[in-house]
Formats: sequence, structure tokens, C-alpha cells
Amino acid sequence: MRRLSLVRFCPGLMAMLALLLVLTGPAAAAPATPLSNPANAAAPAVDENASIEQLSDSLDQIRQGVSSNANDDLLSQLRLAAMQVQRQADALSAQRTTDVEKLDDKLKVVGPAQPDEPAALTQQRKALEAEKKALVAQQDQATKLTQSARDLSTQIVNLRRSQFNSQITSRAASPLSPAFWQSIIRPTQDDVARLRDLRGEAAVAIGSAFSPEHRWPFMASLVAAILVWTLVRLWIERLLARAMVRWLPEGRLRRSALALGVSLATLGTIAGSVSLLRWGLESNAELGSDIASLVNHILALVVFSAFIAGLGRAMLMLQRPSWRLPAIHDEVASALGWFPKVLALALMVMMTMERINTVIGASLALTVAVNGLTALVLAMIFAGALQRYRRTLRKLELERPTGLGGLIPFVMVIWLGGIMLAMVTGYLTLAYFLTAKLLWVSLVITCAYLLTSFFGDLCETLLSPRQPGGLALASTLGLAPRHQAQASTILAGIGRTVVLFLALLLALMPSGTSPSELLLSLGDWDGTGGKLLGNLNIVPQDILLAMAILLGGLFAIRVVKRWLSERLLPETDMDAGMRASLVTLVGYLGFIFLAMLVMSTLRINLTSLTWVVSALSVGIGFGLQQIVQNFISGLILLTERPVKVGDWVSLAGVEGDIRRINVRATEIQMSDRSTVIVPNSQFISQNVRNVTMGNALGVVGITLTLPLDTDANRVRELLLAAYHEHEAILDAPASSVSFKDLTSNGMVIAVSGYVAGPRQVSGTRSDLLFTILGRLRDEGIALSSPQSMVLVQEAARPADEAP
Repeated sequence: MRRLSLVRFCPGLMAMLALLLVLTGPAAAAPATPLSNPANAAAPAVDENASIEQLSDSLDQIRQGVSSNANDDLLSQLRLAAMQVQRQADALSAQRTTDVEKLDDKLKVVGPAQPDEPAALTQQRKALEAEKKALVAQQDQATKLTQSARDLSTQIVNLRRSQFNSQITSRAASPLSPAFWQSIIRPTQDDVARLRDLRGEAAVAIGSAFSPEHRWPFMASLVAAILVWTLVRLWIERLLARAMVRWLPEGRLRRSALALGVSLATLGTIAGSVSLLRWGLESNAELGSDIASLVNHILALVVFSAFIAGLGRAMLMLQRPSWRLPAIHDEVASALGWFPKVLALALMVMMTMERINTVIGASLALTVAVNGLTALVLAMIFAGALQRYRRTLRKLELERPTGLGGLIPFVMVIWLGGIMLAMVTGYLTLAYFLTAKLLWVSLVITCAYLLTSFFGDLCETLLSPRQPGGLALASTLGLAPRHQAQASTILAGIGRTVVLFLALLLALMPSGTSPSELLLSLGDWDGTGGKLLGNLNIVPQDILLAMAILLGGLFAIRVVKRWLSERLLPETDMDAGMRASLVTLVGYLGFIFLAMLVMSTLRINLTSLTWVVSALSVGIGFGLQQIVQNFISGLILLTERPVKVGDWVSLAGVEGDIRRINVRATEIQMSDRSTVIVPNSQFISQNVRNVTMGNALGVVGITLTLPLDTDANRVRELLLAAYHEHEAILDAPASSVSFKDLTSNGMVIAVSGYVAGPRQVSGTRSDLLFTILGRLRDEGIALSSPQSMVLVQEAARPADEAP
């Protein structure tokens, strides 16, 4: 049966770490079914300079190798070969198109046939036309061959997925039954014979490597590999630490750069060691086909396992706790120090056992049992690390992480529970798949965190006006601090988006596809490979994928809106209302794009929604007219911005601050903190008083009625002093006192002053009334009875028109 392989994900992880879209190394193939030996089966080689006929023959050979009995190794190789044929056929088609265009130019020069033209010119025209006809035929053949190769590649993917789906639901003996362990302890006679043959090949390879003529070169390559992995790696790490201290400013960039450097140094040195060891084996040992396949797998597995250990060392940073990038307590890091090493060692042992089964073509029972044992061992290691983590937090009473970091332990508990449940019920292939996904997603998330942290810290250090590097750049290029902050935020956001998109693509990679095939397909995509919205053909897998896209899209829209409102837009000159309107518009556009993406995932064609549009048109004509009117009015408010978030408006007896402009209605907060929901159409169709539009000032006016025998000049001085002493009253326009009238009740004196905004009028008037009444009482001046005190709110007047 087909099995999953953790090592096949190694090239995708390397590609993500280096931010490359094309893998630099071949993917390690998945273990094969016991029906055939993958070491003896291979896809036909495709010549890079092959003609159309040769490509057609290669495609026929590839098609013959595709069958339900083919293992996943062979199917993966066949798909890659089909994709290579497709690329070469595309290149030939493009070349023939260029040749046809050149011949058309030559035919235009020759011109149409004339009655009295020379025979040589006629022959030249006929030769050009015959050559053009042959090129057009070749172009058509290349186009058809491209489509055939693309269809074959799609068929192979569907076959691999169907094999995966059929095997993921198969049951076997669980680890609780003796039959499970008996398959491992007492393999069949055929398995023992195959293991004996493989051991014989290994003995021959070792004997040839240590023969007198090859002993010393092989030992030299082995010693060189060990030195590169140990001494050279330690030397590079120390050199990186010194370089960080010397060349990088103090801050987060040092930590993220060192963590990334340690990971890359580990990966580079182990890759160099493996290359030396491979060269020593290939040059000095006689390797059979099975041993050669096993050695290549083990060497790739060494790189993968060493990278896991190096990545764990870079994240935990036990030697330099102050340089640790993630917010992990020292006690927790020390408690988890064993986890990367034990996980890497377990992968080496268990995956080597699986590859041995693959090479010898082991029986189905032994293959399934080793799969289950691998899942059991890895799940126990993850569970042990989670237990140590929780025990350390509980014992030392440390603060638990918040946010997404706090969800990781909970998700792992649920995941591990699913693995153990699948194993107990006998679904060993499903348990193995979940274990592989757990390991793969963990590595992808760790690498994504490392890369996003490094890129964000790099942009912050080099461009931010708050950092020495940003200040130096500003003085050199003459950049404004505001523009620097915007550039830093935008570049960091773009870089993190690219990394997170690639991480999400790799983490949610569909079954039957390896990272190398996925990234290769993305590299070959030209934007014309399919329709955005296909026919209405909904299947359960599409529904689940659409739900995942919907949830992920909603989360992404929320993150983008928060990034805009908290990071980017505050660095601009936009006012709060404009920022809120822009964030709302971005949210609307994101929802529209997400809806299109979900419909595309469900293969819903817009023509299939004609009846929906017809029904909506009828509904709009009757019951939905007001809703559409309010929606259009909301868009007008967000674009023309006659009112915006933060304005103080008065509309049909409702007066207050605009807190939010939604699709259908606007929320206005009254002075008593209550909220009034006003339809957007009222802001378009009715008169609206915008008190704060144009930065209008607030006017604090008080009118007093005093007895006729009161000293008016003294009252005038007292009122002006009270206004001048209040901190909210502006100096310009200046405060003024006016003698309003003489009535039977007494003299009417009014005082007015300006504050920064209408919202300050109420509180300032209250303070001034307390002050004025107290001073009038101290001076022995009484108010006439009845008296009138009126709050006057006038439109702001220019300074030169102030009284």
C-alpha cells in the first residue's frame, strides 16, 4: 500500500527557509507499495532537446507506466516527467509561432502572385508556403501535446489522491493487539529473505569501501564530513555571533538574525557533510541498486533531521538565553532542550526502517506495522514535550502565553488525541498521516515565524526613523520621518504576507502532492490555466475547502484591517475619520474578493446565479429598495465624506458624535452615551448640520440679567477675567462682553469666548458659571429675578472678525 513520507517534505522546507520558489534539491520519494520495487521502476528520461515526435513517444511511455498498481514513488516521477514534456512542448510551440511569424514577413516581402512574375519568385513563394504549412502543423502538434501532457499530469494527481483516500480509511491491527507487534518481531519468511539479501549488498558495499585501494579515500571523506558537521559548524556559529554584535545595532534584529543564521549554518554544514560522504561512497564503494536507494534516502534524512535539531537550537537558544527570539521562559526552554534532539534521532531510526521496507518490498503487514510504530513513537515524543511544558509552567507558576501562542498547546492536545484515537481503532495510515502533518505544520510554522520576525526586524532597523540605521538613511537621502515609517511598515507587511502565504500553501498542501511538485506547478503557472468560476459542481471536499478559505479569509481581513488602523495609517497625515473610512472600504473589498474566491472554490459559475440576480431585481423593486438605497448611500458617505467618523452632527433632532459608518446605517453616540442608528440615506436626502466640519470652534456664551444699579464696568472686568483665566478659552479670537439690553428686570449683559471644539462648550460653560457666580457673590452683586442664562453655539468666525 502507498505510505506517506516525512522526508519528502524536506525540500519544501528548505525552499521556504530560503524564500525560493523553486527547490534546489530533489524530493525524497514516499515509500512504495509492496506490489513493486521502486528501486527498479523509474519514469522514462526526457531529453531536453527532444523533437515533437520524441516528446510524443516519451509521453506514451509515461502513460503506459500510469496504473492503479503503480506506487506513489513511480507516480510522482511520472508526473514530473509529464510536466517536463509539457514545458518542452510549450517551448516548441512558442518557437514554431515565432518561426511562422518570420515566414509571414518573408511572404509579405515576396508579395502576392503576379501573372508575369519570374519563375524563381514563384518557386520561392511556394517553398515558403510549404515551410509555413509544415511549421503550422508542428505548432498544432505541440499544442495538442501540451494539452495531453497537462491532462495526464492531472490524471496522475487524481490517481494519487484516490489511492490516498482509499488507504486512509483502511483498518489494521491496533498497537493494543498482539498481531501488531508480531508483524514487527516475527516478519514473514519472504521479508527475512529480502532483508538477508539487502544485508549481503551492504556487506559488499562496506567491504569494497574498506578495501586496501579505497580505504584511505573513504576514511578521509568520512573524517572530513564529521569535521564539517562539528568543528566547522561551531566555528560558523561563533563567527555569526561575533558578527551580529559588531555589525548589527542592539535590538531584536540581532536575535532574529542569529536564529536565522544558526538554522542556515546547520543546514549548510550538514548538507556539505552529506555531500562529502556521498562522494566518498560513490567513489570508493560498490553500491547495488537497493543499497544506493537506501543510502540516498538516509543521507537526505540526515539533512532533514539535522535541520530539525538546528531549528530547535535556534529557537530555544540555550547557550545564549538573552538572545532567544520567541518569548519563552528560561525554565521552559531548559525543560524542552531535549525535544529537538530526540525528535531528530527518532526520525532517523523510524524513517530508516520505513525505507528499508520500501527497498526490499516488504509485506503489507510489516509495512502497516512500521507505519503505526512510527506514528506511535513520534506522537509520544510530542506528548512528552507538551507534558514537560505544562508541568514546568504549573510547578514554577509561570505566566502562560496569550494570543496565538496560547492556542498552540490546546491545538496540539486535540491533534495528539486524534492520532491516538486513530491508532487505537486500527486506522494506522490515518494516524501516520496526522503525525506527518503535525510534524510538517510545526516546522512550517516555526520557519514562518523565524522569517517574518527577521524581515520585520530588518525593515524596522534599516528604515524606521526611531532606529540609528533609519536616521542615517534619512540624513543621506533626505527622507522625511513620516515617509520612512510608512515605507518600513509597508515593506514589512508585504514581506510577512509573502512568507505567510507560502507557509499556508505548504501547510495546507493537498494529499498526493509533494512540496517540490506544488512549487514547480506554481512556477509553471502563467495565469491562463483555468477559469475563475467554473460550472456548478459542488463536492464534499470543495465544501470543506471553501469553509477553510472562508474562515482563513475572514481572519486575514481582520488582520489586514487591524494592521492598517494600528500600524500603517497612523504613520500618515490622514485624520481619524479618513482612516476609519479607508479601513471600512478595505474590509468591503476584502469581503467581495473572499466571496469570489469561495465561489471559485465551489466551482460556481456566475451564469448559474442568473436566477438569483433575477430574484434580487424583483426584490429590489419591492422590499429591498430601501436596503439598496442605504447601501449606496453608505458608499457615497465613505467616498465623498460629507460626514466622517468623529464628526459632531445634527440630523432630524439627533445630535451627537459619529462612531461608525456601516453598510446600511451610521451609528451616532448621543451626549448621554446612548447610540442612535440612522439609515445612511438620511445623510444624503436630508439637511445635515456638521458642527465639526472644517475644524469649527465652539462658542461659550453666558447671558446675565443684573439690577439697574449694578456697576456694569466692574461686571465687565469680572467676566473677562474669569474667561481669560480658564485654560480652555482661546486667546484668539478674543473673549468679549456686550451690553445687550435694558429691560424692566434690569440690564442684560452677555459674555462669549471660544474653545477649541464644540465638544468642550458644555464642560467649559459649567466651570465658568461656578466661577462667575462665586465672584459675583464675593463682590456683593446679585442677579435680577427672574434671570436668564442661555448657552449660545454659533458658527466659528475668523479671527479678524472677532469682536
